[in-house]
Amino acid sequence: MLPVSTVVPHVLQSATAPGCFPTNRSVFFSHPATILTSIYVWRIVMIKSVKGTSDILLPEVLLWQYVERTMANTAKVYGYEEIRTPTIEMEELFSMSVGQSTDIVEKEMYAFPDKKGRHLVLRPEGTAATCRAYIEHQMNLQPSPAKFYYMGSFFRYEQPQSGRKREFHSFGVEALGEQSPVQDAEVIDMVMTMLSRLGLAHLSVDINSIGDDNCRPAYKEALRAALAAHEGELCEDCKRRMSDNPLRVLDCKREDPSLLESLPKSADYLCTDCEDHFHRLLSTLDALKIPYRLNHKLVRGLDYYTKTVFEVISEDLGAQNALLGGGRYDYLIRHLGGPATPAVGWGLGLERLTSVLTARYPEFTGSLAIPLAYIVHSETAMAVAFELRRTLAGAGWALDLDMRQDGFGKQLARASKRGARMALILGEDEIAAGTCAVKDLTSGSQLTVALADVAACLASAVQKQS
Repeated sequence: MLPVSTVVPHVLQSATAPGCFPTNRSVFFSHPATILTSIYVWRIVMIKSVKGTSDILLPEVLLWQYVERTMANTAKVYGYEEIRTPTIEMEELFSMSVGQSTDIVEKEMYAFPDKKGRHLVLRPEGTAATCRAYIEHQMNLQPSPAKFYYMGSFFRYEQPQSGRKREFHSFGVEALGEQSPVQDAEVIDMVMTMLSRLGLAHLSVDINSIGDDNCRPAYKEALRAALAAHEGELCEDCKRRMSDNPLRVLDCKREDPSLLESLPKSADYLCTDCEDHFHRLLSTLDALKIPYRLNHKLVRGLDYYTKTVFEVISEDLGAQNALLGGGRYDYLIRHLGGPATPAVGWGLGLERLTSVLTARYPEFTGSLAIPLAYIVHSETAMAVAFELRRTLAGAGWALDLDMRQDGFGKQLARASKRGARMALILGEDEIAAGTCAVKDLTSGSQLTVALADVAACLASAVQKQS
């Protein structure tokens, strides 16, 4: 038999689609007497995540869990309950609520027909879905207000960039059924409390009132008249918005700030009811010592807002200082076919918030990791090892259990590689005596304690290292 030398270092890649595909291309070895033909050649193509989406992995996911837990617990303290709505909804829910002329509906929705021809979307925001659930389940028959918080994935087809993805995550709250401006103040106070608990400081509120159906038409006409004198200076989108919804011109980032500043202000056109509502809200914020700034250009980007609109900003974040936005939407539920129901809420992007926290507190994420104890055991001690882990489930430690049951030296080496702080060793002698050897993998010290005392031993180790 002739010796075979080195195989051709790369495989011919003749497949044209992702995955593994057999081909009939020949593979040639370097010696002319050893030619193999009709051998299957496989092309392995790595499947990557969809553009605009991302995986959230350790240690970053620890920060996400901490943020979600802190915000959810705060919402519960304020009397809000979690609501979970479907990821897919009917397309008309958002075209009717968010507005046909908004960028979300015109450019950014993931819309598709199902097999029966119904037009579905991946939800782009949470307020409309919460209102749909409120109507569908007749929550208006229950005591008002209905207070909800939610968190989850939302989708918008836009150009991915830092802090803005096609699948993004939001935390939001909605209070349905209360028209008092004190309700507006409550949702603002809640988010200020949440952000303070997460370590953010120098927070304030940009706030405005855009009126309601009684006074806003006059303001829109005044805005159209003022914009008409500058039509040649407007971008193409704002030229169209000028007739459809002129308030959205104020939200455009491409227009000259001095032009926007010169336009009529909504506060000058408020009816008595809207003016009284706004003044009472500002008085309540004063009483709560929540700092705010009147921002007459603030309108928010969705058509369903009425009266109050606001953003929470941090002075520490520079030009891009807005952390979240919200407002009142008193007509939305009626517009969707439900009873007239005043409502207010806000939504916060978790990608934005976690990136801010990571930049400000770079060491914080690592401190969130639960200390790891690794259970090293012999084959005969397996049942005791599992029982020990069940017993220690509430001890505040992550408990990993070795699956290979080979030598203790190898198991301890794996424990160190996995970043374990402590090893709990169960051998033949320990099982016979009803004990466990507890080894500190940082200092190397080891002591033997009764199985019933392992939890106290781990708690003492945490106190010494904190």
